[in-house]
Amino acid sequence: MTLAELALRNLQRRPLRSVLSAFGIGLAVASAIALVALSRSVTGSVQASVDERGADLTIMQRGAADLFGGFLPAGLGQRIARVPGVTGVAPELVMFAPSEHNREIIVTGWPQTSFFWQHAPLAAGRLPHSGERHVAVVGDVVASALNKQLGDRLEILGESFRIIGITRYVSAVNRGLVIVPLADLQDASYRANQVTMFHASLTRDMPPAEIVATRQRIEKLGPLSASMTSEMLHNDRYIKILNAISLATSAIAVTIGILNVLNTLIFTIQERTREIGILGAIGWSRRLIATSIVIEGMALCVFGCVIGVVLGFMASFLFGAIPVIGDYLSFKPTIGLIVPTIAATVALCFAGSLYPAWRAIRFTPAEALQRA
Repeated sequence: MTLAELALRNLQRRPLRSVLSAFGIGLAVASAIALVALSRSVTGSVQASVDERGADLTIMQRGAADLFGGFLPAGLGQRIARVPGVTGVAPELVMFAPSEHNREIIVTGWPQTSFFWQHAPLAAGRLPHSGERHVAVVGDVVASALNKQLGDRLEILGESFRIIGITRYVSAVNRGLVIVPLADLQDASYRANQVTMFHASLTRDMPPAEIVATRQRIEKLGPLSASMTSEMLHNDRYIKILNAISLATSAIAVTIGILNVLNTLIFTIQERTREIGILGAIGWSRRLIATSIVIEGMALCVFGCVIGVVLGFMASFLFGAIPVIGDYLSFKPTIGLIVPTIAATVALCFAGSLYPAWRAIRFTPAEALQRA
């Protein structure tokens, strides 16, 4: 009989305990995968939404705590447009706003001159005409969630907007976006002549050194932070808090799962003291006995990791089915997330198995038989 077969046989002696222990590890792994994937999806979804609209740089108020916390004068866009290397500027006022049925939606205001309109993929209807007011272009996901069609009215911040177009973007955030004329959103939110951020397009194939120089020129215009769209959330305070909370909670969950392994192995060793003594008496070395205990713990870990990956993918579908999450986030566990989580779990399981293994070999065969 091999050590692996011996470990499996020992786990089968108490099947309920072994299943519950493996399931506990699985829940811990699934929680870690789900929480970290959820926090990463926030960053990925927002960045993908800006990339899809055709922006290269995002200019925000320096020191703004979060993505929606900037307050910039709309007139600053003309100065940014004159910076060498900038080919287009798109001011944007974006916020969460109350709508019908007590539902919070992401609303953004674009001026008619924004280059974002050039990249808006219409599924139905049209884009606003020059000077047209109190109209809205909505993403297909939010239109379906609110049960709205072309020509319907949509209430935002107490103002009524007529839906004239429905977009079909790829990114989850854009599919849940409601776009209105910038002037209308400024009036409704009492932020006259203010925007949250500017987006800039740059000369095609601009060398990296020139991109850095362009960013520095923009930042000299005032208390501004100019970053590539892929970096725009690196300094967001709430994203950092979300990432820290998800990592801390994941670590706690995995640790609790490892304690299940430790608890199971300790109880198993206490029940098998006589058997361990007999193995020592017939010639098994302490190293061999300890190895069999560690393999037993690692077997529990492997079963738990398999369960955890399955539960993690199930959680991704459940999160996506929740409108407040699925409408705005693309929640998918990736190989790059699953592999480190499993590797950390396996390492901790191995470490957690060492103490029960030490307990199993600390007595001589005679002492073990006497304590049985």
